[in-house]
Amino acid sequence: MAEIFVIYYHKILPKWGFDVFYKTFDLEIRILKSLYKIVTLDEIYYYIKEDKRPDKPSIAITFDDGYADNYIYAYPILKKHKVKATVFPIVSRILKKDLVRPSIEDYWNNKVSFQELYKPKTMAQANLEFLRNGESEDFLTVEELNKIKDIFEIGGHGSVHSRVFYGENIIDFYDGKNGHWSFLYAYEEEPVIGFPILESKNNISVNRSFIKKEVKDFIKSLDKYFFNQKNWKEKLKELINKNFQSIVIKETDEERRLRIKKEIEESKNQLENLIGKKIRHFAYPFGHYDDLSINVVKEFFDTAFTTEKSSLSKNTDLHKIPRFAIPKDISSFLAVLLKAKL
Repeated sequence: MAEIFVIYYHKILPKWGFDVFYKTFDLEIRILKSLYKIVTLDEIYYYIKEDKRPDKPSIAITFDDGYADNYIYAYPILKKHKVKATVFPIVSRILKKDLVRPSIEDYWNNKVSFQELYKPKTMAQANLEFLRNGESEDFLTVEELNKIKDIFEIGGHGSVHSRVFYGENIIDFYDGKNGHWSFLYAYEEEPVIGFPILESKNNISVNRSFIKKEVKDFIKSLDKYFFNQKNWKEKLKELINKNFQSIVIKETDEERRLRIKKEIEESKNQLENLIGKKIRHFAYPFGHYDDLSINVVKEFFDTAFTTEKSSLSKNTDLHKIPRFAIPKDISSFLAVLLKAKL
């Protein structure tokens, strides 16, 4: 039986850096096309649903979040090789602008210089910019999203896409260096030195814990010299335990079910309205899920994709389809292909 698996990318870059270089991506697509049948997620659905296998090793290519570079660098390369893929954009991040930026295809055709092409931000920079300003130019515009539909199938990825706290176990305190971009969403304000860091996952996969206002106010009231002590984190934990029986307000199962059902349904409807087409497939943000989120996603999507590393089998759950992440260097890419065969 031929193997079949799914891979995912995030960003494609104009130079070597924090993610996949566009020339590396071009080489990877040529390798994939020579070794595999490139299939769509509709075909993945069929293979699992009907317990079928393709006649040769097959692979589906996906992109998460919907960054501008997916249009500027990835799309022309995929189109050049006549290879289909799927993008899962975060619907809130899509730029509601009548704008199509120059792509590398325009550079190939001598319409723009390479320096004129958009230079991508890191994922952290892009998402933090969105949380602070309500938009970021690092994400696809509506026009760009529609322009790529000849190559890219569009899937759902929710609208919040931020980690949130759950439980109330303090695992650390924010010190200005140990934060995550989504802390701005988790704290419901800019993080302050001394704010407790709790365990966190994507917002649809856990019952959210909101740190109480009085706890945050208490920390803000501490003298700045308090945080100059070498052991300020230990002392702060003692103070919090002494002054507060509980530091969070916990969301109930029903509150979360209603919250995430609203997000999943509304984000799906918004995305379908933007592209004028029904969408069938969903990717769990950060790959996080649990039974409750799976059951909600099942109401709206035929399939859902995780970030677990495995090939497909006859027992693969339609709403827990694994995917392999593609690292930034070609040797690691080849190692992923080898692992998928095992």
